[in-house]
Amino acid sequence: MAKVLVYQLYPIAWEREGGLRAMTQHLEVISYLGVDYVWLSPLYPSPRCDHGYDVADYTAIDPSFGTMEDFDEFVRVAHGLGIGVLMDLVLNHTSTEHPWFSKNPNYYCLTDPETKSKYHWQNLFDGSEDVWELDRNLTEVPQDYYYLHLFHKNQADLNWFPWHDNHQLRCEPNPSLVKEFRKIVKFWTDEHKVDGFRLDAPQALNKDLKKFNMKFSDLIFGSRAVEVINAIFPDEDSPFLIIECFDPSYGGLTKFYSENTYVDFVMNVLVKDVFAEGQEELEKVIDASCSNANFMLDLESHDSPRFTSRGMTPEGAIWTLFCSDAEGVCLYQGQELGLDNPTKRELPDEKMLELDARTAMQAAKGQSLDKLRPYSRANARIPLPLEKYQLQPSSQNYYLELTKTWIKRWKSKR
Repeated sequence: MAKVLVYQLYPIAWEREGGLRAMTQHLEVISYLGVDYVWLSPLYPSPRCDHGYDVADYTAIDPSFGTMEDFDEFVRVAHGLGIGVLMDLVLNHTSTEHPWFSKNPNYYCLTDPETKSKYHWQNLFDGSEDVWELDRNLTEVPQDYYYLHLFHKNQADLNWFPWHDNHQLRCEPNPSLVKEFRKIVKFWTDEHKVDGFRLDAPQALNKDLKKFNMKFSDLIFGSRAVEVINAIFPDEDSPFLIIECFDPSYGGLTKFYSENTYVDFVMNVLVKDVFAEGQEELEKVIDASCSNANFMLDLESHDSPRFTSRGMTPEGAIWTLFCSDAEGVCLYQGQELGLDNPTKRELPDEKMLELDARTAMQAAKGQSLDKLRPYSRANARIPLPLEKYQLQPSSQNYYLELTKTWIKRWKSKR
C-alpha cells in the first residue's frame, strides 16, 4: 500500500479570508507539501450549533463559504494538482433545521414522556443526562414526543435501527435513510467529482434504544456502525473512505472496521491523548497501531487543541508523525507551521464559546472557562496566519520546510 497523506481544512476558519476561494489558493501550499487528499470539514448549510456538524442540507454549500461553482472550482484545481477531495459525512444526526426533521420525523429517535423518564443516557458533549428534547414543531407526531440528541440539543439523532413491536427482531439499517444517504453520496461523487468521504463519529450509531442506561463507553464496540457503513457503501468500488474512531484497544477496532467494511483508513482519535502519559508511551501506542496498514495517524484536528501546546515541540510533533510506520497520516491546517494554541487575547472567552459548542455546554454546567481553555476545540478553529506561508524553496519558514522534508522521507520509506 502506498503511503497516503491527508490535509484537513476547517472551512469556518476561512470565512474571513474568502471561504472556498481562499482555500482554493491554499491548495498551492497543500500541493507543495506532497498531499494526496484534502479533507474538508462540513461546508453544508448549517445554523452552526456545532459549527457545521449540525447539517441542515447535505446537498448544498453554505453561502458563507461561497457557491457551488466555487466548490467545483476548488475540486477542479485540486485535481489539477493531483489532490483528491474528501467531504465530511455526518451519519449520526442532522440539524433540527434540516427539512427531514419536520417532514420525516420517523427518520429520528423519538419517545414519549413515560419512556423518556426511564432513560439514563450520557450526553457526549457535557456528560450530563440531558439527551432528550421536546419539540412542538414536530407536526407529524403527537406534541408530547421527545427527540434524542447525544450531542447538542439542536443535533437530532437519526433512527438507523427501528425496532419491531415485539422488540426481538432488529431490522436492517433504516432503508429510507440508506436511500437518502446513497443519493447524497451519488450527488457529490457523480455530479461534483468528489473522491471520497470522512465519516464523522460512526460509533454513535451503535446505540440501542432498548437499553435505558448508556454512557460513551457503551458505544465504542458494536456492529451497527459497520452495518450502516456497508449499507451506504456496499462494495469495493466505493469511494475513498476514512472513518473517525475511538479505539481504546489501539488496534482492535481498526482491524475490525478494515476487515468488515470497505473503508480505506481508520483514524483513532484517542492516540494523541496518550501523550499525557509521556512521549515513550505515545510512541509505543503508535507503533502498535501502525501494525495495521489501514491505520491513519493524526495528532491535531478541528476537535483538539494544538498538539504543541500539550508540551511537545513542533519538531517533535513532525518527527512523531513522519518517523512512524503509519501508512496514512493526516495533517491539520497550520500544523506544518508548528502553531501553538492562541493566546487569550487572540481567542477571547466569548469567541471560544462561540467556536466550540462542547466548551459552551461544559461551561453552562458550571465548569471553569480557564480550566476548559487548554482543551477547547476552539484553539484550532481560528483563522490561519496566512502571512507565515512562503513557498520558495529558499524560504526562511523553518517548520514548513522541515515538514516538507520529513514528508518526503516518510513517503520514500518502504
